[in-house]
Amino acid sequence: MQLSIKRLFLLIGSTLFLFSCRKENIIKDVKDLISPEKDNTYKGPNVTVGNGLARTFITVSHDGKPKELGIIFTHEAHSGLPATNTPYVLELPKKALETTPFKHVALGWSANGHPLPNNSYMGPHFDIRFFMMTNQERLAIPAPPAPEFFNLPPPGYMPANYFPFLNVVQLGLHWTDESFASGAAVNHTMILGSYAGKFTFVSPIVTQTELASGQRFSVAYAQPRFFAEHGYYPTRYNIYEDDKGSHYVTLSHFVWR
Repeated sequence: MQLSIKRLFLLIGSTLFLFSCRKENIIKDVKDLISPEKDNTYKGPNVTVGNGLARTFITVSHDGKPKELGIIFTHEAHSGLPATNTPYVLELPKKALETTPFKHVALGWSANGHPLPNNSYMGPHFDIRFFMMTNQERLAIPAPPAPEFFNLPPPGYMPANYFPFLNVVQLGLHWTDESFASGAAVNHTMILGSYAGKFTFVSPIVTQTELASGQRFSVAYAQPRFFAEHGYYPTRYNIYEDDKGSHYVTLSHFVWR
């Protein structure tokens, strides 16, 4: 059985995927996501990214329910970025650890982008991985083909339309839907992750050009049928710029599971 799964991964890695449309809404106002006058926001420490800064934040309602969790990039973070792929670790504020399943954010800068399975290309981009494991646990993930990569979550614990496509040391097994599979350019999408039989991260990815453009999007993404632990889980990812020129990639519309 294990051998057949490995062959399946190899087949997936060499197959052109089909493209499917997803429901995508334009955010007309940041207040569509939260009501700052009624909510409380907590921020994590700054990390230098490019010539600017990035930090995490969470906004919760007055009754303690999470409403929006994400990263804030200052405008300067779009310049002076490294010429090579660069990882960053962003701590979450204590309130995020208390109210969501997430433990830390592994931010990845893909300096040169990479080809997609459809012979298209995704330009330089940020991978924003919200991990449901600690940073120490994530860093202990060995290089493939460790057997834990092929230990998939039970049926129903990953969205039905997602499939595994890439194993990465210190990150785990990456899953995608059909977003990487048409001739059209991919500027943003949602990647999910697993390792050792568990759903481990959600990762909006967005090109640097798209993020810097100030375009505002709110996108619903597919959900599993089952969750290993009770808690509030997000159902949308968002990309937008505020009136001060800061850029956001966030998760929102949390639902109790």
